[in-house]
Amino acid sequence: MLFGISSYRVYSRQASAIIFTPTVTVKSSPNDNSVDLFVIHEGTKVQITDLVEGWSEVRLANGNVGWVKTETFRHI
Repeated sequence: MLFGISSYRVYSRQASAIIFTPTVTVKSSPNDNSVDLFVIHEGTKVQITDLVEGWSEVRLANGNVGWVKTETFRHI
């Protein structure tokens, strides 16, 4: 059972997704009023690193990290 929990945590930390919204502004925190960090576009592959109430923390291949609304992507 411990091995199963450990495997799930590793898998969930490395979940990949593709952005399905034409343009997404990545935020500094999971809040509409937070600072805009950068913009990503439809088709961008991201790693999901955290989830908070409708927001997901994403990491791009170049190392940039920020928050997007969960509805903007689909898991792969």
